[in-house]
Amino acid sequence: EREIKIERPIPVRRITRNELPPVESFEWTENKQKSTIKSKTKYKVLIVDDEEEIRQYLRAELSATYRIFETTNGKEALDFILKEKPNLVISDVMMPEMDGITLAKKLKANININHIPIILLTAKSSEEDKAEGFDIGADAYIAKPFNVELLKKLMANVLKNRERLEHRAIDSETNKALIKPVVLRPSDQVLYEKIIKIVNENISNPQLNSEFLAKEIGMSRVHIHRKLKELTKQSPRDFIKAIRLKQSADLLSSQKFGVSEIAYAVGFTNLSHFSNTFHEFYGVSPTLLLRCGQKKALRKYIKNLHTRIIETE
Repeated sequence: EREIKIERPIPVRRITRNELPPVESFEWTENKQKSTIKSKTKYKVLIVDDEEEIRQYLRAELSATYRIFETTNGKEALDFILKEKPNLVISDVMMPEMDGITLAKKLKANININHIPIILLTAKSSEEDKAEGFDIGADAYIAKPFNVELLKKLMANVLKNRERLEHRAIDSETNKALIKPVVLRPSDQVLYEKIIKIVNENISNPQLNSEFLAKEIGMSRVHIHRKLKELTKQSPRDFIKAIRLKQSADLLSSQKFGVSEIAYAVGFTNLSHFSNTFHEFYGVSPTLLLRCGQKKALRKYIKNLHTRIIETE
């Protein structure tokens, strides 16, 4: 089973990152200073390639639009990513020290950085190679030699989709909880709405649980458990899971994001666990649902699923 440890809000990743010790100077220290002068957007892009010509070429093509940083292998790149949190990583696959596949795996397995998209560039272009790249969570896979204009468009789309995903996770209609409470007393209504708000604002945090709710609300875990059971007939764990899955279904219906990206966005740390939980909840796998047809038909199907689930409560 692939572990993807993540804690971040892929969308709303508001978790405080771990404090890291100072990282020794890499080649990118000077590049960082140079790139700031040319920067025209807020996006920081890290280029990872052991071939200097490739790095120089990409810097020349991209520095007018992005803040460009460079490292020469996956090990240096991972240290840089942990410290600087770039908005996008473009990495070669075949490199010394640490290759691009290993870098992508480590990036997607780290709770503080797994929300950062990575595009892999490689001369290995077989279907098996591409499948391996996507399987570990790469956002795109481009074969060398590549068309730089295509790369630019892909970068823009990846960054745009990332922003949409973050906004959608915050503003999603799922702020209206999937589970409808019974008629509430005013005090219970206030508590219930506060719980909903906390869950939705922290939906991408894997540590969101009854202890987290108790700390945020200022009540004991036992009290939170009892009140949610009373109001929704569900435990905090099941209540949070229901909202996570409702959000994931809504994101799937947009057909703008991949399954792994959505899994991270709603707080799952393991793709297999997300797929199994989704299938158990909705009766269909997220991958199949994403491929099932036109957007309107997909949304209608998801709406029917929600209706059936609520009716069985």
